[in-house]
Amino acid sequence: MSEFADQLDTRIDDVRHRIHEARSAGDDFLVENLIDDLQNLMELAGRNDVDTGPIAEVIQAETGALPVIPAPEDN
Repeated sequence: MSEFADQLDTRIDDVRHRIHEARSAGDDFLVENLIDDLQNLMELAGRNDVDTGPIAEVIQAETGALPVIPAPEDN
């Protein structure tokens, strides 16, 4: 696994931890913002040819819904 992918995994783990803390505190607004952060990390991974499957599974676990993955834009 590349250093980029390792860092991405670390960031995802951190966001998941923060989501669980926010849920425990009843802070729904923060939960939604952190889920948006996960989706942004998934987009970043996709733009850098990192497998987005694991991130999609995390988002599904946290939201109960499958994320919408936009098609890559042609440059």
